[in-house]
Amino acid sequence: MVNTKLKLLYILLPLFVFKPLLADESWYQTAANLHKEWAKTYHSVSDLERYTNIHKLVIGKDVELKPGKVSFPGYPNQVSLKAKINNGAMAKVIGAADFAYNGEVFNSFTTDYSKCLKKDKQNDCTHHFGSVRTELVSKSSKMTFTEGTEKWINYAIMPANNMLFPKNHERKFTVGQCHPKGHKITWMMTIQKANLVLTQQFSSFKNNDEWKPTSMEKRRILKKFKVNENYGTDSWTNIRINFKNSKKPDGKLKVWVDEKLAYDYEGPTNWGKKKYKGNYTNKCYFKFGIYSNANQKAKHKHLAEGMTVFTDYMAMAKTEEKLEEMLLKDK
Repeated sequence: MVNTKLKLLYILLPLFVFKPLLADESWYQTAANLHKEWAKTYHSVSDLERYTNIHKLVIGKDVELKPGKVSFPGYPNQVSLKAKINNGAMAKVIGAADFAYNGEVFNSFTTDYSKCLKKDKQNDCTHHFGSVRTELVSKSSKMTFTEGTEKWINYAIMPANNMLFPKNHERKFTVGQCHPKGHKITWMMTIQKANLVLTQQFSSFKNNDEWKPTSMEKRRILKKFKVNENYGTDSWTNIRINFKNSKKPDGKLKVWVDEKLAYDYEGPTNWGKKKYKGNYTNKCYFKFGIYSNANQKAKHKHLAEGMTVFTDYMAMAKTEEKLEEMLLKDK
């Protein structure tokens, strides 16, 4: 009889534990659905026209958007979650050479919370209080960084519209990250409270041969943005990253912001070969674009629409010398 009761308890207990979680998931999905319905009446023109108008407002003159997957030389990629981009969500901006960071054209990524997607087990609509992305991810899920891989990455960004909220600590916009399989990240570049923030998670060690997988994290504010009336900024920020993925002390993560060294770490940069809490911890794939979280925490619904970041001067290479060669071709 006792054994029967114990078996029944083991069956019922998970239901009591997970019921609140399921209720939360349902609540956030309902909120997402209501936001999508609201957007149908709030947006009165096509996405391409609306996105073009955002660019005109920010840049101060007529421009043309050429929709399509943004080019990132040296980084084989595809569109994350197969999001729709032929509406101008990813585009080349033409007609504003004086506004570009380098050359005559630049790129933009725009996303609306009303376009959040669910694919397989990933439900952006409910994730992190409501997420959405217009983002590039490594092609065919191939890892950009395996054990011992070292690369140099460069890109210039301008958070242009509905991305800088100094008084809202919950909203977060990721503009570059290296992500293992699972929910833990290796490092990520985010915009929070109008700050450019680098977060790195890595392992600590017991001795030279055995690494202890921990949740050690370094978080560093690299730059404070000056916010304008569009909840964006008027100036570019150039980011250069030198990352070596290693479980050994020869790993490194160095970040330059506007040509000044802003973060300098040397040591293990992953957790070894074994799975740790569902993660393949010794390799990560690069993601780039705009990944917006906590959209349900926006002060007004329209502030979770038309979130736009401009990008320019982008390349990835094995050495800094090769990176510079590639950047010279940026037009």
